[in-house]
This record gives sequence, structure tokens and C-alpha cells, in this order.
Amino acid sequence: MTQEIELNLTNEWRGTMSPVDIPNMLVASAYLKYKNNDIFKTLMLQYKMAFLDSLEHEIMQEDNIPELKEFLSRTKELIEKLPDGKYREILKLINDYSPKMLINSGFEAMRNQEHINSESLNKLIVSLANIQTGDMVLDATAGTAGTLVEAIKHQPSLLVGQEINAELSTFAAINLIVNGAEKSVILSGDTLQNPEYPKYGKFDKVVQVPPFGVKVEADLSNDDRFKFGPLSRSAGDWAFVSNALSALKPDNGKAVIVVPNGALFRGGPDRIIRQSILNFDFIETVISLPNGMFNNTMIPTVILVLNTNKKENAKNRVQFIKVTEDMVTVVNRRERVLSNELISKISTVYGNKESIKGFSETVNLNDIHNGDLVVDSYVVQDSYHFDGLEVKADFNKLDRIKTLKLSEVASLSRGFNNTRATESENGKYQVIRISDITEDGINYDELVRVTSDVKNVDDYRVEKGDLLLSIRGTTNKIGMVDKDDDSLLFNANLIRIRANRTTDPEWLKIYLESPMAKVLLERISRGTTIRQISLQDLKNFPIPELTLEEQKLAKQEYQIGLEEVQAELEKLRQREYNVKRAFYQKLPVSDAFEIIPEKK
Repeated sequence: MTQEIELNLTNEWRGTMSPVDIPNMLVASAYLKYKNNDIFKTLMLQYKMAFLDSLEHEIMQEDNIPELKEFLSRTKELIEKLPDGKYREILKLINDYSPKMLINSGFEAMRNQEHINSESLNKLIVSLANIQTGDMVLDATAGTAGTLVEAIKHQPSLLVGQEINAELSTFAAINLIVNGAEKSVILSGDTLQNPEYPKYGKFDKVVQVPPFGVKVEADLSNDDRFKFGPLSRSAGDWAFVSNALSALKPDNGKAVIVVPNGALFRGGPDRIIRQSILNFDFIETVISLPNGMFNNTMIPTVILVLNTNKKENAKNRVQFIKVTEDMVTVVNRRERVLSNELISKISTVYGNKESIKGFSETVNLNDIHNGDLVVDSYVVQDSYHFDGLEVKADFNKLDRIKTLKLSEVASLSRGFNNTRATESENGKYQVIRISDITEDGINYDELVRVTSDVKNVDDYRVEKGDLLLSIRGTTNKIGMVDKDDDSLLFNANLIRIRANRTTDPEWLKIYLESPMAKVLLERISRGTTIRQISLQDLKNFPIPELTLEEQKLAKQEYQIGLEEVQAELEKLRQREYNVKRAFYQKLPVSDAFEIIPEKK
């Protein structure tokens, strides 16, 4: 219905109003109709600017709507643009809809320009927060206040929001009024640099979907809100998490906050903050969501549930829940929705901490290493598909099998970070990239050349027998260097694996190309939009423990077996050719054609 209103109004306003102005008119109309359901009948009989007069009369009586002057000024400009006849047509159209339908249509019209949460995601966030009657609730990046509107159903005593975008802060305040919030306030300003909400004290619940990829420009090192470690300047995800924790009542507070998946595994300052918050046992649950949960980005996201007073069955543990794409409803290519049944299941499992294979797992803090909170590290699937094969994995059984680390059987190093600036047609060195590794081996004919001033060039040379494994994008592509050439270097998206004397490199390549190894590589790959494998994870990669003699024997049996298969396949191809040729030769027109066998 909201899309229908948006479409109708867009058609009416075409040529007289920009699409970015439509939300303003719908929000203003929703507010007026909420205050007086019959007002548009009256306005039909008055001069055009009576709309603005009525809006100003009503809205100036509110004491909790920020940026009012700017809102009224924009509305006046929009009304003045409308021809009188067009204005009357719009009044008739608006009169058919309720205030909630009008304001929701305004936000629907903004979806391509602004980050708007889906209704289903708001339901899940509020359900996980378990808001109780009388709670004080904060959303420090409120947007249009969709999450706070959902919280109204649970009768909180106070709803507080802060929003950096001045226009959105006005929309948010009106949204709460139109939806019947008894006591609410929206503040305007930058939450990280200039928080306004602390004057209301500490909160029982924080519900929040901060903007993704925000850089922390200001120096906040002396701000007591960010006490868990130095903030990363490149991504503010953990700044918002720390901020949410600081806003909670220390004895009994809960925050539910959405962050991009990368926040769970990034190193540097982010890892220090993650580990510090883990050490204080504030992280209760991590819920991974599939791509497409937000209309303006396809990056995978997660919900963090933070609790300052965990129940006994959650203390010194972290719960992980994995929501996959097949569980959600696909609205279109860029939007997924959580069904009420799925929301109920997630909320129930969150509450009872039940372990369900492939869906949820609770892990002791001691078993979380390096601050790694990636859900796939703990909620593991047992079925994978590679090369047309289904592979079922039992990682508990694997943990009981004695294996070696890859770093114990080979030396590993990262390649040369060549750029266009270092490339030269007459360069002394050639660089092997991921694209140069094919099913038939390394394509040496297409290698790019780079200048001779490569620093520490010996660190990037390859030798005959070296394996090159892709660690970015396609994270299981592997090639073997089969020629001696001092000019060959390898790219930074590859890891050079140089087997030691106890390891046969050909056997190691066969193993790394096996479905079992691909499952393990898939398990350690990380990333939001592009999958990556860290050098440290690769060093710990499990390798079967076999003697050199056992490796060579296994390799020989494998190669002989493949040669026999290829010979049988060649016989079958020849037989296929003979059957087809016999059929064609019996056709009446065969004398006019000659079938030439394919050259080998």
C-alpha cells in the first residue's frame, strides 16, 4: 500500500516536485492528518498557503521536534512550487490515507537515498532487546526512528533518539508522534563527537543500526565512553558498540546493535576492542544475517547482543546464530525480509541458548581465539558442494585426528604488491597473478612485467616446485611452478608454499585440491564483499601426517589411476565417434559430405 501511495503521488507531482522533496510533503501531511483527521476537507476550501499555516500552528506547539524552522521552510518552498490545481488534486489523494500510511510512504520514497531498516529487522532487534514496560530506550543513530517506533508496542517509559542528519531527525520525531509514542524525544547531532542523550541518564535498552563504514575523524581518546581500546580511524563500528555499552545501566542493561561482518574479524584496534569487551563478558550473542538485508548495500551484516547482566546459562560464553539466505524471504535482488516465524525462532533460541546443528552454538570464552567472532567459525555446516560432489564434514572428529600444521611442512610467504605504477612492458621481472593460474597449470605467456627496482625482490621469487595458493576472491585456486626462472615473482593475492624436505610438493598440491581441503579453506575464509584467508590461518591449516615415502606412494597411485581413467575416457570418445559416423554414413545424403576426424 505504501508503494501505491508513493507511485500515485509521484505521478501527481511529476514536473512540479523533485523525488527527494516528496518525503517532506508526506511527513508534513501525515502530521497534519494525525492532529486533525478531517483537516484536508477544510484545506480544500481555503487558499493554498493555509496548508503551511495549519502545519505551523500545530507543530510549533511541540517541544521535542528538532530543526523545526528548516522543516517549515522546506515545506513552504514545496507548497509554493505547486500549481493550485495540482495542489487540490494532491489534497484529495492524501485524504484517502491514514497518517501512518502517509509517513511510511514517505520513508519508502527515501529508500534509494537513505539507509532505511526493514520492518522485519526492526521487529527482530526489538524482540532481542526484550523491552519491558517502563524501560528507558535509546537509539543513538535513529534515522527515521523505525526501530523506536517498533519499541512503542512494549510501553517504554521514555524513547530517546539522536540523529546526525537534520532532516531525518525531524522526520524521526514526527514518526514517533504519528505512531502514538507517549513520551519521546529526538535530538539532532553527531552521536560520537557531540552526544546529547547522556542528560537523560543511563538506559535499560539500546537498539541501534549505525551507518556502515563511517570513519572516526575526531580524537576521542580522552572520552570515557571509549574505554575498551584505541578506536580505529578507518571504521567506526566498534566506536558505536563502545558508545552503546557506555549508555547502558551498568547493573542491568542490554544493547542490540547491527554492524558489518568485517567488524568481527578485522585486526588492529578493532581486535583489541573486541578482545577487551569479550574479557569483560559483555557479548552475549552474535547473529549473522545474509547479504541484502539493507536496500542500499549488499554487504553481510551481524547483530550483536550486549548484556551487562547475563543470566547464569550465558555467563563466560558467547552464543552464535547463523541466518542463511534460504531462511529469509527474497523481495527483490537487493532486499531480503525475515518472516515472523523466523523472528520467533531466532528470539526463542536466543532466549533458551539451545544448540541446533548448522543454526546455533554456544561457545566458552576460552575457545574464542584472537577475538574472532565470525559466526561461521563456530556454527559450521556439515555439507559442502565442490566440483559436483557433496562433502559431509565432522569437524569434531577431525579435531581428534592427529595432523600437522601447514607451517610445519612448508614455509609460507605473501607475494609482491604490484601496481600499475610498477608495471612496465620492458620490466625485468614477471609477476604471476591469480588469473594466470588455470586448470592446465600456470599460463606464463600472459604474465605482466614490472620494473627492476622491486625492493627485497628475493622475498618474492618462485622456484620450481613452489605452490601458489589464492587467498583473495577465489580462495582455493592453486598452481605449481614447473620451470626455473629467476625473473618470476608472485602477486600479493597469492601465498607461496615451499615444501620442506619431508614433504612432496606434488602430493601436497593434490591434497590442497581435494574436496576435503576445499572445505577447510572455505571454513577459514573471511570477508564482507570479497573473501580472504589470513596468512596466520593458513599456517595453522591441517595437513595429513604421512611420511615422505607414503606421500610419494599415494601420489603415484593417484597419478596412475588418473592416467588409466583418461585412457578409458579416450576409448569411450573414440567409440562415440564411431557410433555417430556409422549412423551418418547410412544417410542417403552421406555421399555428398565427408566427416573429418578431429585432430589430436
